[in-house]
Amino acid sequence: MLAIKKLPVGELEANCFLVSDSEKNAVIIDPGAEPDYILSEIESLCLKPLAILLTHAHFDHFGAAAEIIEKYQIPLYVHTLDRPLVTSSEYSLAVSLGYGAQYRCPDADFIRTFEDNDTLKFSEELSFLVLHTPGHSPGSSCFRHEDIIFSGDTLFRDGVGRVDFQGGNIHDMRRSLARLGALEGDCTVYTGHYAETSLEHERTFGHYLIPRKL
Repeated sequence: MLAIKKLPVGELEANCFLVSDSEKNAVIIDPGAEPDYILSEIESLCLKPLAILLTHAHFDHFGAAAEIIEKYQIPLYVHTLDRPLVTSSEYSLAVSLGYGAQYRCPDADFIRTFEDNDTLKFSEELSFLVLHTPGHSPGSSCFRHEDIIFSGDTLFRDGVGRVDFQGGNIHDMRRSLARLGALEGDCTVYTGHYAETSLEHERTFGHYLIPRKL
C-alpha cells in the first residue's frame, strides 16, 4: 500500500502529494510552492524522490519544481499538451496569478512527457495509469493507482475545476468528467485543492459525474 502525505502549499493552497512505497521510493505530485517546506518534509520522512508528476501545468501546481529538480536531479513528467505551459510564465498563469516574479522554469533537460493511457512506473509499487482529462487545461490528467486517483483540478469534492483560463474548455471538461464517472467501482480521489473525495460520493451527491451524451 502506498503512503500519501498531503501538503497544501502556497496562497492558493494547492495540494502537493508525497507518494511513497514500502522502500521509501517516492514521487512528488504537483509541488506548487514552498520548496523549502516540501524538501524538509521529504527529508523528515526519509524519502527517496524518483520523479515529479504534474496533473497540469498551472504555476500554482509546479512553482517549487525547479528547486526540487536542482536538489535531487529527478525528471518532471507532464502531458504533452501542457509541456509548453511549463516553460512560460504567461501560459502557466504565473503572471496572471500574481507570481510572475517567483516564476522559475524547470531545467528543460529534466522534462518528460506522457500521453493518455500511459503507465508511469517507478518501482514495483509506484505505478500510475494516466487518464487524460482535459478541460481545466489542454493537458490536465489524472493519475490512477489501483483504487486511488490524483485528480488535480479536474475534480474536487462537490465541485470541478475552472474552465475560463486560457486553454480551458467546458466541452472537454464535460467529456472528462463523464469518463471519470463511467469508471468501474469506487476510488478515493485526492484533489488538487481542498479535501479528498470519492467517485461514489460524487456520483451520489454531485451531478458532475453523471455520464451524459456529448
